[in-house]
Amino acid sequence: MFFIKKKKRVLIIDDDRSLLRQISLHLQEHRGFDTFLAESGEQGLAIANKQHLDLIILDWALPGIQGIELLARFKSTRQTKNIPILMLTAHNKIGDAEKAFALDADAYMFKPFSLQRLGEKSKGLIK
Repeated sequence: MFFIKKKKRVLIIDDDRSLLRQISLHLQEHRGFDTFLAESGEQGLAIANKQHLDLIILDWALPGIQGIELLARFKSTRQTKNIPILMLTAHNKIGDAEKAFALDADAYMFKPFSLQRLGEKSKGLIK
């Protein structure tokens, strides 16, 4: 009997298209993940409600629904509450990370960042 190893599925929500492509390519090539991309909070919600995800990488500043509000929605919804969420953001004022962790973010990284470090942190969050 053969078992096919299922690829881990990661949703990346960020309004920077170039950054989305860079992160997606890195996670696919170096971590073997399947990635889904969203440029707005609304797109992210739609994808998260349709796909079985293993991780969400979420920017704070988004058009429409802000990332911090999305975090609260994801963590309060039965379907998405157990998905680890990594906040990847330029928000680095005092209290920003604490606010995200108070809403049950699983990790927080500041921009700019290393793709290698992001890959390591992402892999560590996936069960």
